[in-house]
Amino acid sequence: MDGLTRSDIMRNKTTESKKGRHQRTQDFLDDIAETQRVNLVGIEFLRGILEDYHGRVYHGVNERPDSNLIVRGNLANYCIPLEPILRAFSNPFSTQLHLEGLPAVEVHPLGKWVRAHADACIQPNGHLDIPGTDTIGILIAGLVSDRDLFLDPSQGPFRSALIRTYGMISSPVSELFATFLDKQYGANIDYAAAEISVKGTHGFTWHLGGINDPEVRSYSLSSSVRGGPHRKHTEDTFFCMSTCNNLDYLLPTLSKAPRIFLDKGSEDYDLSESSEILSSVAEYWAPLRRAIESGDVDLPAGWSDDE
Repeated sequence: MDGLTRSDIMRNKTTESKKGRHQRTQDFLDDIAETQRVNLVGIEFLRGILEDYHGRVYHGVNERPDSNLIVRGNLANYCIPLEPILRAFSNPFSTQLHLEGLPAVEVHPLGKWVRAHADACIQPNGHLDIPGTDTIGILIAGLVSDRDLFLDPSQGPFRSALIRTYGMISSPVSELFATFLDKQYGANIDYAAAEISVKGTHGFTWHLGGINDPEVRSYSLSSSVRGGPHRKHTEDTFFCMSTCNNLDYLLPTLSKAPRIFLDKGSEDYDLSESSEILSSVAEYWAPLRRAIESGDVDLPAGWSDDE
Protein backbone atom coordinates (compact mmCIF):
# COMPACT_ATOMS: atom_id res chain seq x y z
CA MET A 1 0.00 0.00 0.00
CA ASP A 2 3.08 2.27 0.33
CA GLY A 3 3.04 4.99 -2.28
CA LEU A 4 -0.58 4.44 -3.37
CA THR A 5 -3.02 7.27 -2.86
CA ARG A 6 -6.74 6.83 -2.31
CA SER A 7 -7.38 8.07 -5.86
CA ASP A 8 -4.98 5.40 -7.20
CA ILE A 9 -6.94 2.66 -5.38
CA MET A 10 -10.30 3.95 -6.67
CA ARG A 11 -8.88 4.23 -10.20
CA ASN A 12 -7.66 0.62 -10.02
CA LYS A 13 -11.09 -0.58 -8.91
CA THR A 14 -12.68 1.22 -11.83
CA THR A 15 -10.18 -0.36 -14.20
CA GLU A 16 -10.95 -3.83 -12.83
CA SER A 17 -14.67 -3.17 -13.12
CA LYS A 18 -14.31 -2.15 -16.77
CA LYS A 19 -12.22 -5.22 -17.52
CA GLY A 20 -14.96 -7.46 -16.13
CA ARG A 21 -17.83 -6.00 -18.15
CA HIS A 22 -17.60 -8.48 -20.99
CA GLN A 23 -17.42 -11.47 -18.65
CA ARG A 24 -20.40 -10.31 -16.62
CA THR A 25 -22.41 -9.88 -19.81
CA GLN A 26 -21.42 -13.35 -20.95
CA ASP A 27 -22.36 -14.79 -17.54
CA PHE A 28 -25.82 -13.24 -17.93
CA LEU A 29 -26.28 -14.83 -21.35
CA ASP A 30 -24.99 -18.16 -20.00
CA ASP A 31 -27.53 -18.00 -17.14
CA ILE A 32 -30.36 -17.54 -19.66
CA ALA A 33 -29.02 -20.43 -21.74
CA GLU A 34 -28.87 -22.61 -18.62
CA THR A 35 -32.58 -22.06 -17.93
CA GLN A 36 -33.31 -23.30 -21.44
CA ARG A 37 -30.99 -26.28 -21.06
CA VAL A 38 -32.57 -27.53 -17.82
CA ASN A 39 -36.05 -27.16 -19.32
CA LEU A 40 -34.98 -29.22 -22.33
CA VAL A 41 -33.72 -31.90 -19.95
CA GLY A 42 -37.02 -31.64 -18.09
CA ILE A 43 -38.92 -32.36 -21.31
CA GLU A 44 -37.48 -35.89 -21.23
CA PHE A 45 -38.74 -36.28 -17.65
CA LEU A 46 -42.15 -35.03 -18.78
CA ARG A 47 -42.11 -37.32 -21.81
CA GLY A 48 -41.38 -40.28 -19.54
CA ILE A 49 -44.39 -39.53 -17.34
CA LEU A 50 -46.67 -39.19 -20.35
CA GLU A 51 -45.44 -42.51 -21.73
CA ASP A 52 -45.72 -44.29 -18.36
CA TYR A 53 -49.37 -43.20 -17.99
CA HIS A 54 -50.36 -43.05 -21.67
CA GLY A 55 -53.74 -44.66 -20.92
CA ARG A 56 -54.59 -42.08 -18.26
CA VAL A 57 -52.86 -38.93 -19.49
CA TYR A 58 -53.42 -37.65 -23.02
CA HIS A 59 -54.13 -34.60 -25.14
CA GLY A 60 -57.82 -33.75 -25.48
CA VAL A 61 -59.63 -33.36 -28.79
CA ASN A 62 -59.54 -29.55 -28.81
CA GLU A 63 -56.68 -27.76 -30.54
CA ARG A 64 -55.00 -24.51 -29.55
CA PRO A 65 -55.97 -22.19 -28.02
CA ASP A 66 -58.51 -24.46 -26.26
CA SER A 67 -56.28 -27.48 -25.85
CA ASN A 68 -56.17 -29.45 -22.60
CA LEU A 69 -54.14 -32.26 -21.15
CA ILE A 70 -56.57 -34.77 -19.67
CA VAL A 71 -55.62 -36.73 -16.57
CA ARG A 72 -57.85 -39.56 -15.39
CA GLY A 73 -57.33 -39.87 -11.65
CA ASN A 74 -58.70 -42.27 -9.07
CA LEU A 75 -60.92 -39.63 -7.45
CA ALA A 76 -61.87 -37.44 -10.41
CA ASN A 77 -60.93 -36.43 -13.94
CA TYR A 78 -58.79 -33.36 -14.57
CA CYS A 79 -58.14 -30.94 -17.42
CA ILE A 80 -54.91 -28.95 -17.47
CA PRO A 81 -55.25 -25.94 -19.83
CA LEU A 82 -52.21 -25.95 -22.11
CA GLU A 83 -52.38 -22.53 -23.77
CA PRO A 84 -51.25 -20.50 -20.71
CA ILE A 85 -48.42 -22.98 -20.15
CA LEU A 86 -47.22 -22.73 -23.76
CA ARG A 87 -47.46 -18.95 -23.70
CA ALA A 88 -45.47 -18.82 -20.47
CA PHE A 89 -42.65 -20.78 -22.08
CA SER A 90 -42.86 -18.60 -25.21
CA ASN A 91 -42.82 -15.28 -23.34
CA PRO A 92 -43.11 -15.34 -19.54
CA PHE A 93 -43.18 -11.52 -19.50
CA SER A 94 -46.41 -11.19 -21.48
CA THR A 95 -48.90 -8.93 -19.70
CA GLN A 96 -51.71 -11.16 -20.99
CA LEU A 97 -50.72 -14.16 -18.89
CA HIS A 98 -51.72 -12.94 -15.40
CA LEU A 99 -50.13 -16.12 -14.00
CA GLU A 100 -48.63 -16.64 -10.57
CA GLY A 101 -47.66 -20.27 -10.79
CA LEU A 102 -49.45 -23.01 -12.70
CA PRO A 103 -52.89 -22.36 -14.22
CA ALA A 104 -55.93 -23.66 -12.38
CA VAL A 105 -56.85 -27.28 -13.12
CA GLU A 106 -60.44 -28.18 -13.99
CA VAL A 107 -61.90 -30.86 -11.70
CA HIS A 108 -64.68 -33.10 -13.07
CA PRO A 109 -66.47 -35.99 -11.35
CA LEU A 110 -65.57 -39.49 -12.40
CA GLY A 111 -67.41 -40.69 -15.48
CA LYS A 112 -68.56 -37.36 -16.93
CA TRP A 113 -67.61 -33.84 -17.94
CA VAL A 114 -69.57 -30.97 -16.41
CA ARG A 115 -69.87 -27.33 -17.42
CA ALA A 116 -70.03 -25.99 -13.86
CA HIS A 117 -66.79 -27.64 -12.78
CA ALA A 118 -64.63 -26.75 -9.80
CA ASP A 119 -61.12 -25.35 -10.30
CA ALA A 120 -58.07 -26.22 -8.23
CA CYS A 121 -54.89 -24.19 -7.90
CA ILE A 122 -52.19 -26.83 -7.37
CA GLN A 123 -48.59 -25.80 -6.84
CA PRO A 124 -46.06 -28.63 -6.34
CA ASN A 125 -43.97 -28.10 -3.21
CA GLY A 126 -40.65 -26.39 -3.95
CA HIS A 127 -41.55 -25.74 -7.60
CA LEU A 128 -39.81 -22.35 -7.58
CA ASP A 129 -36.42 -24.09 -7.50
CA ILE A 130 -36.98 -26.52 -10.39
CA PRO A 131 -37.41 -26.14 -14.17
CA GLY A 132 -40.90 -25.45 -15.49
CA THR A 133 -41.03 -28.72 -17.41
CA ASP A 134 -40.27 -30.62 -14.20
CA THR A 135 -43.07 -28.73 -12.45
CA ILE A 136 -45.57 -29.81 -15.12
CA GLY A 137 -44.40 -33.41 -14.83
CA ILE A 138 -44.78 -33.36 -11.04
CA LEU A 139 -48.28 -31.87 -11.38
CA ILE A 140 -49.35 -34.65 -13.76
CA ALA A 141 -47.86 -37.36 -11.54
CA GLY A 142 -49.65 -35.85 -8.54
CA LEU A 143 -53.02 -35.89 -10.31
CA VAL A 144 -52.50 -39.50 -11.38
CA SER A 145 -51.85 -40.31 -7.70
CA ASP A 146 -54.62 -38.00 -6.53
CA ARG A 147 -55.39 -39.98 -3.37
CA ASP A 148 -51.96 -39.03 -1.98
CA LEU A 149 -52.42 -35.46 -3.20
CA PHE A 150 -55.77 -35.24 -1.40
CA LEU A 151 -54.18 -36.26 1.92
CA ASP A 152 -51.30 -33.78 1.59
CA PRO A 153 -51.98 -31.07 4.25
CA SER A 154 -50.49 -28.39 1.96
CA GLN A 155 -53.00 -29.05 -0.85
CA GLY A 156 -56.08 -27.42 0.64
CA PRO A 157 -57.30 -25.87 -2.65
CA PHE A 158 -57.22 -29.28 -4.33
CA ARG A 159 -59.11 -30.89 -1.46
CA SER A 160 -61.70 -28.09 -1.47
CA ALA A 161 -62.24 -28.46 -5.22
CA LEU A 162 -63.00 -32.17 -4.84
CA ILE A 163 -65.36 -31.53 -1.92
CA ARG A 164 -67.17 -28.90 -4.04
CA THR A 165 -67.35 -31.40 -6.90
CA TYR A 166 -69.01 -34.19 -4.90
CA GLY A 167 -70.38 -32.51 -1.79
CA MET A 168 -70.03 -34.00 1.70
CA ILE A 169 -71.83 -37.22 0.84
CA SER A 170 -70.76 -40.77 0.12
CA SER A 171 -68.48 -40.36 -2.89
CA PRO A 172 -65.05 -41.33 -4.23
CA VAL A 173 -63.49 -38.88 -1.75
CA SER A 174 -65.65 -39.45 1.35
CA GLU A 175 -63.44 -42.08 2.98
CA LEU A 176 -60.27 -40.08 2.32
CA PHE A 177 -61.89 -36.90 3.63
CA ALA A 178 -62.81 -38.66 6.87
CA THR A 179 -59.23 -39.91 7.20
CA PHE A 180 -57.83 -36.43 6.60
CA LEU A 181 -60.13 -34.78 9.18
CA ASP A 182 -59.19 -37.38 11.77
CA LYS A 183 -55.42 -37.17 11.22
CA GLN A 184 -55.23 -33.41 10.79
CA TYR A 185 -57.74 -32.20 13.39
CA GLY A 186 -58.93 -35.19 15.42
CA ALA A 187 -62.36 -34.52 13.93
CA ASN A 188 -65.02 -37.01 12.86
CA ILE A 189 -67.47 -36.73 9.97
CA ASP A 190 -70.76 -38.61 10.15
CA TYR A 191 -72.24 -38.70 6.66
CA ALA A 192 -75.52 -40.18 7.88
CA ALA A 193 -76.00 -37.40 10.45
CA ALA A 194 -74.54 -34.83 8.03
CA GLU A 195 -72.21 -33.29 10.57
CA ILE A 196 -68.55 -32.89 11.48
CA SER A 197 -67.65 -33.18 15.17
CA VAL A 198 -64.55 -32.16 17.09
CA LYS A 199 -63.84 -32.30 20.81
CA GLY A 200 -63.35 -29.00 22.61
CA THR A 201 -62.43 -28.12 26.19
CA HIS A 202 -64.43 -28.63 29.41
CA GLY A 203 -66.13 -31.76 28.08
CA PHE A 204 -67.62 -29.98 25.06
CA THR A 205 -68.01 -31.58 21.64
CA TRP A 206 -68.74 -29.19 18.80
CA HIS A 207 -70.89 -30.18 15.84
CA LEU A 208 -70.82 -28.47 12.44
CA GLY A 209 -74.05 -29.52 10.76
CA GLY A 210 -76.17 -28.79 7.75
CA ILE A 211 -73.51 -30.08 5.37
CA ASN A 212 -76.13 -31.49 3.01
CA ASP A 213 -78.82 -28.86 3.56
CA PRO A 214 -79.06 -26.55 0.52
CA GLU A 215 -80.58 -23.81 2.68
CA VAL A 216 -77.53 -23.70 4.98
CA ARG A 217 -74.95 -21.51 3.28
CA SER A 218 -72.06 -22.53 5.56
CA TYR A 219 -72.59 -24.70 8.68
CA SER A 220 -74.91 -24.84 11.63
CA LEU A 221 -73.07 -24.95 14.97
CA SER A 222 -74.15 -26.99 17.99
CA SER A 223 -72.47 -28.37 21.08
CA SER A 224 -72.98 -31.28 23.42
CA VAL A 225 -71.36 -32.22 26.72
CA ARG A 226 -70.20 -35.76 27.35
CA GLY A 227 -72.65 -37.34 24.95
CA GLY A 228 -75.62 -35.20 25.99
CA PRO A 229 -78.17 -33.55 23.70
CA HIS A 230 -77.16 -31.06 21.02
CA ARG A 231 -77.59 -27.36 21.89
CA LYS A 232 -77.93 -25.25 18.72
CA HIS A 233 -75.89 -22.01 18.78
CA THR A 234 -76.52 -20.81 15.24
CA GLU A 235 -78.48 -22.10 12.30
CA ASP A 236 -75.85 -20.82 9.87
CA THR A 237 -72.36 -19.50 10.57
CA PHE A 238 -72.60 -17.53 7.31
CA PHE A 239 -74.68 -14.88 9.09
CA CYS A 240 -72.59 -14.48 12.25
CA MET A 241 -68.95 -15.09 11.26
CA SER A 242 -66.63 -14.01 8.47
CA THR A 243 -64.55 -17.22 8.31
CA CYS A 244 -67.79 -19.12 8.27
CA ASN A 245 -66.97 -22.21 6.18
CA ASN A 246 -63.20 -22.64 6.43
CA LEU A 247 -62.56 -25.92 8.22
CA ASP A 248 -58.85 -25.13 8.49
CA TYR A 249 -59.90 -22.31 10.82
CA LEU A 250 -63.08 -23.66 12.39
CA LEU A 251 -61.87 -27.07 13.59
CA PRO A 252 -58.65 -25.96 15.34
CA THR A 253 -60.46 -23.01 16.90
CA LEU A 254 -63.42 -25.06 18.13
CA SER A 255 -60.99 -27.57 19.67
CA LYS A 256 -59.94 -24.75 22.04
CA ALA A 257 -63.50 -23.68 22.85
CA PRO A 258 -65.19 -22.79 25.11
CA ARG A 259 -61.95 -22.00 27.00
CA ILE A 260 -60.93 -19.59 24.25
CA PHE A 261 -64.01 -17.45 24.98
CA LEU A 262 -62.56 -16.57 28.42
CA ASP A 263 -59.00 -15.98 27.24
CA LYS A 264 -58.38 -12.24 27.04
CA GLY A 265 -55.04 -12.89 25.37
CA SER A 266 -56.59 -15.01 22.65
CA GLU A 267 -55.68 -14.08 19.11
CA ASP A 268 -58.95 -15.51 17.79
CA TYR A 269 -60.46 -12.95 15.45
CA ASP A 270 -63.80 -14.48 14.51
CA LEU A 271 -65.51 -17.19 16.56
CA SER A 272 -64.89 -15.30 19.81
CA GLU A 273 -66.25 -12.14 18.15
CA SER A 274 -69.67 -13.60 17.33
CA SER A 275 -72.21 -12.20 19.76
CA GLU A 276 -74.82 -14.72 18.58
CA ILE A 277 -72.60 -17.70 19.37
CA LEU A 278 -71.22 -16.27 22.63
CA SER A 279 -74.70 -15.42 23.92
CA SER A 280 -76.00 -18.87 23.08
CA VAL A 281 -73.05 -20.72 24.63
CA ALA A 282 -73.40 -18.57 27.78
CA GLU A 283 -76.93 -19.91 28.26
CA TYR A 284 -75.46 -23.38 28.81
CA TRP A 285 -71.99 -22.66 30.23
CA ALA A 286 -71.94 -20.79 33.54
CA PRO A 287 -68.29 -19.55 33.45
CA LEU A 288 -68.95 -17.62 30.25
CA ARG A 289 -72.29 -16.33 31.54
CA ARG A 290 -70.64 -15.00 34.71
CA ALA A 291 -67.80 -13.42 32.70
CA ILE A 292 -70.30 -11.59 30.51
CA GLU A 293 -72.36 -10.44 33.49
CA SER A 294 -69.27 -9.15 35.30
CA GLY A 295 -67.96 -7.34 32.25
CA ASP A 296 -64.83 -9.50 31.95
CA VAL A 297 -66.06 -10.58 28.51
CA ASP A 298 -67.66 -8.00 26.23
CA LEU A 299 -70.27 -9.09 23.77
CA PRO A 300 -69.27 -7.67 20.38
CA ALA A 301 -71.71 -5.66 18.36
CA GLY A 302 -73.94 -7.72 16.09
CA TRP A 303 -72.38 -8.99 12.86
CA SER A 304 -74.18 -9.50 9.59
CA ASP A 305 -73.28 -10.56 6.09
CA ASP A 306 -74.24 -7.09 4.88
CA GLU A 307 -71.22 -5.51 6.58
